[in-house]
Amino acid sequence: MLFCRLLPTVFLLLSASVLTPCASAAVPKGAETSQTAPPEKAPGTPVPTKSEALPAAGHIDSGAFLTAVVATHQGDDLDAARAFRAAAAADPTNQDLVKQAFIRSVLAGDPEAVQLARVTAKLPEGQSIISSLVLGNDATTRGNWTEAARFYQQAGADPMAHLIMPLLQAWCQQAQTHTDEAIASLTHIQGSVLVPFYTLHAAMIAQTAGQTARAGDLFAQAAKMMPGYDLLLTRSQAAWFWSQGQQDKARSLMRGMIQADPVLALAGAQLQATISHFPVTSAQSGIARAYVLTAFLLRQQGRQQGRSQHPGPNDHQFDEASRLMLGFALGLDPHLAEARLMLAEIQDDEGHQTAARETLLRIPQTDPLYPVAAFRLALVDGSTGHLDEARTILTRLAQDTGGQGLAVRALGNTLSAQKDWKGAITAYNQAVIQATASKTLDWSLLFLRAVAYHESGDWPRAKADLQQALKLAPDEPLLLNFLGYSMVERKENLSEAEVLLRKAADLDPQDAAIRDSLGWVRVEQGDLAGGTALLERAAEQTPEDPEVNYHLGEAYWRAGRKSEAVDQWNVALGLHPEPTDEALIRAALARAAAAGVNKATQQQSAPPAESGPAKSGGKHTP
Repeated sequence: MLFCRLLPTVFLLLSASVLTPCASAAVPKGAETSQTAPPEKAPGTPVPTKSEALPAAGHIDSGAFLTAVVATHQGDDLDAARAFRAAAAADPTNQDLVKQAFIRSVLAGDPEAVQLARVTAKLPEGQSIISSLVLGNDATTRGNWTEAARFYQQAGADPMAHLIMPLLQAWCQQAQTHTDEAIASLTHIQGSVLVPFYTLHAAMIAQTAGQTARAGDLFAQAAKMMPGYDLLLTRSQAAWFWSQGQQDKARSLMRGMIQADPVLALAGAQLQATISHFPVTSAQSGIARAYVLTAFLLRQQGRQQGRSQHPGPNDHQFDEASRLMLGFALGLDPHLAEARLMLAEIQDDEGHQTAARETLLRIPQTDPLYPVAAFRLALVDGSTGHLDEARTILTRLAQDTGGQGLAVRALGNTLSAQKDWKGAITAYNQAVIQATASKTLDWSLLFLRAVAYHESGDWPRAKADLQQALKLAPDEPLLLNFLGYSMVERKENLSEAEVLLRKAADLDPQDAAIRDSLGWVRVEQGDLAGGTALLERAAEQTPEDPEVNYHLGEAYWRAGRKSEAVDQWNVALGLHPEPTDEALIRAALARAAAAGVNKATQQQSAPPAESGPAKSGGKHTP
């Protein structure tokens, strides 16, 4: 595997002495407290326990410590760093506090990390790869390349050196005008999965030093070895072609990458407009790119580890390590958009959407990758319920990109979430036209438009889209269920609907929504025993789905089990059903009341259920 060699490198990096999750730490029992009041606890903040307490010490600022715990839990590294530093200042002999202050300062890109690195390096077992890298980076920003190389060399005792050290040392050599030695140190490496990246950095070193012809040869070598398109390589090689008067080659290369990646296509115009700009022009920016590469590889390794059955570091640990590398990168190049995009992705995955949003907002509109940042920002806003903000961003992005497929599709999704079905259909129509022209039309886009048609009351168009989608994905249970159930709703060709739903059940036999649909079509065709059994199983799986409970109540009613039917409808009414489902439930209860079922009369006089999302785990509607 490409990243299998990275596994050993993480264990020392993530040792308990450096990356102990502070959210699980506690204020030592009996420690003195300062006048600072503790912060208000956020919902879900872990409660410290005695067994997890830090070693008892002389004086601990409990307010600062708890602030640090909450800030870390919320993903606010800067506030956490400041609070841990305040706690450590009150008890400078508490090594755990000092180390936590250091690591959070590194993650936040706080300049105070440099002084803390010097402090932690003096602690017992305090010297680590992280402190060495922090001090090396500090020397880099000061242009002291001899000192930088020395600190980087100290970090070389760690297994992480196998990943990043050749790049750090090579760029230090280039900065000291030892270009030939720097290039040789990278191109002589054989048998490593990172050879394509080493070759790319050798090319950038040559270009930075003015060895243009040599750079061109190395860019070509890297391109032959690199699997697929790499953004840094493509931008660098395109700029090289441009500098040599080969504008057509440059444009073609950039166009190929843009066409291969729908996300980068959002920034296609900006990338083409800056095609002559070399992304790396100094040793410091080259080192920053090395850290971004390391963060990317660690993140990929974490995903691979998560899919494997072997024990090892979890995704959170890999993400923490990746964030450290990105903090290093941004400390050296605060304007590096690729680092901010990756950092925001990690923050979003960890549930820290506010932090992700702030990270994305720091990418300026003048950056070529700003449209990608805007797109990611809209997704974050949409996932946190800020649909108006997401709609504004995506509307502008769709206009700026000429209706680019990914942008208009995301706009359609946002409009659907707002139940603006007419607007969603317009957006999806644009996306379908583009996808058809580029021969990239997939079933999911047709399904999304079908849902919008369905909800707007245009069943003929919805059905046509679903049938076309099934031609592209004939074994997709979601499509089979949606089409079959929609036909049952309209009592349209129930025997054909049952065929569709039986196939869906065969493909996904454990899905409760499909089981409910199949049970309902059988009830509608008069098979009360078979249909009721399926509906009862569906209700056991999803007891908080109002639609399933309504169906089961209807089955009971038709079977003469009227008291049980009313019970199910009362349950369904209390589960905040959608307005259309609520109307059906209230009509059923009215029918029961008219038939003299006493407990239906009392429920029928109750106020309408509070508006809110139906608690459904099914797939009748997305």
